[in-house]
Amino acid sequence: MDFFEQQERARRSSRWLVLWYLAAVLSVIASYCVVAALGYAFLAMYAGLPLRGDEPLEWHGLFRTYFAALVRVPPQVYLAVCALAGGVVLAVSAYRIWQLSDGGPAIAELLGARYVESGRCTPAERRLLNVVEEMAIASGIALPPVYVLERDDAINALVAGHSPNEAVIIVTQGVHKLSRDELQGMMGHEFSHILNGDMQLNLRLVGLLAGLTSISEAGERLVYWAAEQNQGLSREHRGAGAVEALFGATIAFIGFPGTFAAGAIKAAISREREILADAASVQFTRNPDAIAGALDSILALRAHTTVRALHTEQFSHMFFATAVGRWWGFPSHPPILERIRRAHPRFLRNDYRAKRHGTRTEVAVLDGLGNVVKTARLAASDAVASVGRPAARHVDYAAQLLERLPTRLREALRRADEAEHSMFALALETDAATREAELRALEARRGAETRARVVDLHVYVGGLVRHHMLTLADLAVPAIKEQPQKARDAFLADLAVVVEADRRVTLREFVLLTLLRQRLREGAGQPIRTQFRSIEQVAADAHAVVSLVAHTSRGDTQAAFEKGAAVLKLGWRAPLGMEALSTAKVSEALERLRHLSPFAKPGLLKACFEAAAADGALRLTEAELVRMVAATLDCPVPPLLAAQDPKALAA
Repeated sequence: MDFFEQQERARRSSRWLVLWYLAAVLSVIASYCVVAALGYAFLAMYAGLPLRGDEPLEWHGLFRTYFAALVRVPPQVYLAVCALAGGVVLAVSAYRIWQLSDGGPAIAELLGARYVESGRCTPAERRLLNVVEEMAIASGIALPPVYVLERDDAINALVAGHSPNEAVIIVTQGVHKLSRDELQGMMGHEFSHILNGDMQLNLRLVGLLAGLTSISEAGERLVYWAAEQNQGLSREHRGAGAVEALFGATIAFIGFPGTFAAGAIKAAISREREILADAASVQFTRNPDAIAGALDSILALRAHTTVRALHTEQFSHMFFATAVGRWWGFPSHPPILERIRRAHPRFLRNDYRAKRHGTRTEVAVLDGLGNVVKTARLAASDAVASVGRPAARHVDYAAQLLERLPTRLREALRRADEAEHSMFALALETDAATREAELRALEARRGAETRARVVDLHVYVGGLVRHHMLTLADLAVPAIKEQPQKARDAFLADLAVVVEADRRVTLREFVLLTLLRQRLREGAGQPIRTQFRSIEQVAADAHAVVSLVAHTSRGDTQAAFEKGAAVLKLGWRAPLGMEALSTAKVSEALERLRHLSPFAKPGLLKACFEAAAADGALRLTEAELVRMVAATLDCPVPPLLAAQDPKALAA
């Protein structure tokens, strides 16, 4: 199942989730009505509450009289309970959905996690950040910010966000007990949730189920509050909170059906996806011992996975392993031994533990620029199939690339101000006269000191820009995003001025500027609404994009366009002229194409790949342009360079 099928499957699961949710709400409201009717009938017997009908309630023994009162409970009672309970459930769900609209950072804040700053982190956190950087490059998505739950020594983690390029990773302190390979296996599991649409589905699940569990949780909080109030009191005064505790326990009991239904829905959705994510981790790392070892280490180290952070229950289905331990209910994750067996049927537990801290020796062979030294022809269908499915060669490529990055540049990409300076350096042209004009424009906007720093960083960026422009941009985005939106907008405006300083925008500059605008604009990370179900609805926009890719091809533009157009079969005969493909027009076209249905996007991407590789080779400019189009469509493509001949790319 490819990336697009996984995305569509997640959407279908969301629709089923709504149906399950409505059924659960109705059953919960029905249970509240039953409880209300039982209580009302009791009060009608002893407090004289009115009943349906004019006949007075006559005494015929306790049980017969109570049953007679029960069947005569007025319908207004049921309507009032339905309105009250339904209103509470829907209001709490709506509030939680709004609360989580900011995506991953909102969840990190709710859990009390600390953001891991690359410039101020421990060696163990540095290792974690390195692994996350490798997986992000291999996956073709923006580097996710990493948060840590400092007070939790459990071994657990989760990802959260509305889109692949706006995800965050939250880990517990205990993950540092894992070896590097095991940590990579765990991160491969989490990145699978990012790429396969699980993350968005899980957020919707949290919002919808919040209403179902709200009444029970309110009762539990009242019990805990009463217990806290009694602490430190003398024995004769400890009974003061007994009434509150009893009332809270009653409310929690009444709300139990909602908690039970929420647990059932979570388990139904999450268990299968955890197994699939384990399998995807094996695919990413090409090392089944990594994910199997991470799971086995939880048992071997006798470590627990229970997370004590506030609000953990609401996000329990999103964690790597069981985060909330209860003797009742539905488990949100399969047993660890079952997960090991299904991820790695031939896992030798005793042998693995004996050599647990060994390292893998199989790596990709790279040239001096960090490219894999091998020749591989990439078919369009293979390229589209790679969307959201990074392979082991991409992880190896990412690890080697990060290792070869100059230390000065790598540290600069982790600080907001220097990350901006690195992007300015990345945008500079190779021609000395043009570069001087761009630097003068930058100096006019930001001063001589910024110019000097950009020139200093250009020494490091200049040798990498040709082959790793989008990768460097993805590494810089998290640091720049730490700033307020106003500062981000100012950076994008200044970058646009630098790019347009020579009164023209090259294709390379357009790709860089478009990608950064996509990653840093206001509202980035919000769910992308599907507005167009078929490519025919945005045929003019697709025509513009495929035409641009065809013009980029080194071969015959018409032949390249015809190969791309043959995929979509929309009756196009010729590409649009370059004069019609202004940056504004292409940007508007890409913005509308973002809102295509997931199943409509593969055809467009395949058309772009066919046009780009029409002459039998995929060169650097073509590869970067197609990756930018894919990133705009929110379809993360692993680095195409990892499967290409460096000589062909540099041609």
